[in-house]
Amino acid sequence: MLNIIRGRLGSWGNKYVSLGGRIVLINAVLSAIPIFYLSFMKMPVKVWKEVVKIQRKFLWGGLSKKNRTCWVKWDDICKSKQEGGLGIRDLRLVNISLLTKWRWKLLSQDNEVWKEVVAAKYGGNIIGKVNPGQERAVGMSSKWWLDICNLDKNSDWFTRAVVKRVGNGSYTKFWTDIWVEDQALCVRFPRLYSISIQKESSINNMGRWDGNQWVWELQWRKIFFDWEEQLKEQLLQ
Repeated sequence: MLNIIRGRLGSWGNKYVSLGGRIVLINAVLSAIPIFYLSFMKMPVKVWKEVVKIQRKFLWGGLSKKNRTCWVKWDDICKSKQEGGLGIRDLRLVNISLLTKWRWKLLSQDNEVWKEVVAAKYGGNIIGKVNPGQERAVGMSSKWWLDICNLDKNSDWFTRAVVKRVGNGSYTKFWTDIWVEDQALCVRFPRLYSISIQKESSINNMGRWDGNQWVWELQWRKIFFDWEEQLKEQLLQ
């Protein structure tokens, strides 16, 4: 990728380009070249710094081989024009945004072949999961999948930003997903969860429609004690 960017700069020859023209070329060409790679892999910091170095040198010095003074720090350059910057793309944010699209697509209810392939390899429970990395150990996973799962590892910003609608319940687990108040039912009713034989069932498989009324059909592996009956009533309420 770096060789392609350097090659594109070399193909422009020694043409003089104004500062405004260089800003346009950085956004339209130099920042666009890595898009394909950034859509699938998280860019290492070392590579990002090298790309910024190429862009910064071209911004301030054009195609000249002389080192020019960089008058403004790069973070300010990447701010929008309304905030006093030049509107040059921050490739770190672009990279995270492109990878986040894969997480978002796993939540959507469309049928795509790549989702079936990923589900076959990492388990069907990752579909419709806000944090797919919690479903199973990912130590032997591909680099792409590790990057997708670890996008918000330290801050959980994606999890906090997403609001999930239950809909028909086919993409929401009855026991393990948070869909009633702010706690999963398996945590709130651990005893009932332990004796349920529907631990992995989605909401739409836990009951049926009787006319216009929904009827729960919860299944258990044993007969309830009296105190467990009280827990069941609380659960149904």
